[in-house]
This record gives sequence, structure tokens and C-alpha cells, in this order.
Amino acid sequence: MPPLTLNARPATADPSLTPGAVLASPHVTRLLTGTLLGRLPNAMAPVALALAGTQSGGSLSFAGALSALYVLASALSQPVKGRLMDRLGQIRVSGPAVLINATSLLVLSAVAVADQAALATALVVVAGLCTSPLEASLMIQRVQASGGS
Repeated sequence: MPPLTLNARPATADPSLTPGAVLASPHVTRLLTGTLLGRLPNAMAPVALALAGTQSGGSLSFAGALSALYVLASALSQPVKGRLMDRLGQIRVSGPAVLINATSLLVLSAVAVADQAALATALVVVAGLCTSPLEASLMIQRVQASGGS
């Protein structure tokens, strides 16, 4: 069996492919703005959960567990939502996911997290499972823009 060798030629980038050229491409600015704004709540939710857990008198370990559950549930559900988006379309998956996520987090804000730990945990898991599938949305937009199916 011959030894594996690496290609000695370095990959060269297209010199006309500048950041300005990429941003000038159709729909890129809209997609980039949408995904950045959509990621803000996803990034802040674990921090807010940790603050809510400790502010209501709960322990730091419980607050950290709530944050970890949210992130874990979100990560585990993303591939499933991506496949559902392939089959059903973006709006039919993203719309209900966003509404359920927002409703769960709003209800959680009215709950005394430390006193009602089981309810708070269930709400966090539901909210995590229903985070917006932004990565899958971007990939579907990219495939559609390139003319693929």
C-alpha cells in the first residue's frame, strides 16, 4: 500500500473575492443581519438563565444546570429541526419553534425558579428544544440561491 502524501500545492483564494464583494452578493447582507440578530437571544439565554436561577435564591450549581440544559437541548434538537425544514419548509418549522421558545422563556420569567425547580427545568428544556434553527435556515437559503434542491 503506497504511503499517503499531502498535496504540495497550497490552495489559493480568488483575489476578487473580497469581503466587500461577498457582502455585495445578492441576499448576503439580509441573511447575515438576520442570523446575527437571531443569535443574540440564543447567546444571552444561558446567561439570563444563570442570573434568574441565582436571583430567585437558587444555588449557582442549579442555575448553571439550567443553562447547561438549555444549551444541550438546543444542540440536540438542531439536526432534527434541520431535517424537518427540508421536508416541511422553513416557516412551518421556524414559526412554531420561535413561538414556543419565546412563550417558554416568558413563562419562566414569571416563575420563582428556586421555589419551582421542576417547572423551571421543564420550561428550560422546552425552550432549548425549540430554539430557532438558524444554521439550517442559512444552509437552505444557500442551496436555494445556488439553484440546488
